[in-house]
Amino acid sequence: MKRLIIAAAALCVAGSAQAQMGQRPNPDLDHDGRVTLAEFRKNQADAMLSRFDANKDGKIARAELKPPAGMVAGKEGRGERMWDRLDLNKDGAVTRSEMDAAAKFRFDRGDTNKDGWLSKGEILALRQNRGRDAG
Repeated sequence: MKRLIIAAAALCVAGSAQAQMGQRPNPDLDHDGRVTLAEFRKNQADAMLSRFDANKDGKIARAELKPPAGMVAGKEGRGERMWDRLDLNKDGAVTRSEMDAAAKFRFDRGDTNKDGWLSKGEILALRQNRGRDAG
């Protein structure tokens, strides 16, 4: 009976994780069960560009960035802090290389066991802690 309860709980957790993973594009581009830094960088940059690059020039200008719901505009807002972390050279635009640097920071932070790739569990933890991420 105890094993049945444990198995049922594991299925519930797995189902919840699967539902959360399904809400966003799968970063495991080659579907091998591992997300490499290259896959993570591509996924992160593609998501940012599709969301914010209004003029489709391959970078995000400060004027294109509109705070998502829940982010407060203004100097004290989370959106401003995010922009300050992303625009490394402070030129008013976030380029692909700046997005790659931010993705590497998040990847390294998410790779908790330091094996060089992200598991589904590590990706879910990154997503759950996104508001607390520095990258």
